[in-house]
Amino acid sequence: MNKSEPLRLTPEFDFTKVDTVLLDMDGTLLDLHFDAQFWKHHLPERFINKSGLPEQQARALLEQRFSQMQGQLSWYCLDDWSRALSIGDDRFDLIELKRELADLISYRPGVPAFLDLLGGMQKKRVLVTNAHPDSVALKFEHVDLGHRLDAIYNAHDLGEPKESLCFWQKLAGRLDFQPQRTLLIDDNLQALAAAEQFGIAYLRAVAQPNSQQGPVETAPYAALSRFVVR
Repeated sequence: MNKSEPLRLTPEFDFTKVDTVLLDMDGTLLDLHFDAQFWKHHLPERFINKSGLPEQQARALLEQRFSQMQGQLSWYCLDDWSRALSIGDDRFDLIELKRELADLISYRPGVPAFLDLLGGMQKKRVLVTNAHPDSVALKFEHVDLGHRLDAIYNAHDLGEPKESLCFWQKLAGRLDFQPQRTLLIDDNLQALAAAEQFGIAYLRAVAQPNSQQGPVETAPYAALSRFVVR
């Protein structure tokens, strides 16, 4: 595993090199534990109970739908998931299911202070997320992230996931930024690769997106273990 590094203003990263900091939400600014619990445990359990199918059959059906939607914008779309998991006319309300676990929504360590310091340095703090707008709104109810950002760009509004080069091309048409003076921090390696292809100069992954799990492999990208301000 490549060595992870704490994010500091100096000497590990020279913020005089950037004007814009693009930031992912889930697994980067926020602990991925909430999302992992929801998608891996809470939703499957509710689907099994609601479907009335034998557990093995229900899990096989879920796996099939996960496989069909992965890598597409629909993977992140709650409306598409609601349709995909519907049993007859009985539709799943995923936001209400998420609310049942909302106490797990939390910042990763050091994030608020880091964002505040970036703001004080007049750096443009921009959220770039694949999360469905309803999920973003729910999380903003539980953390004050919205007040610590200068702009938000959602893949659902741009019509492309961050894993696609088209996302970054469309972002450039809406956000005034210079790729050569931009830093992207994201736990999604495919998104980092697409951003690199587009020409964003500075890229950092996240060593431990989920506080309840161990570090993850982030090669070829340098990984931040935590946000540190000094």
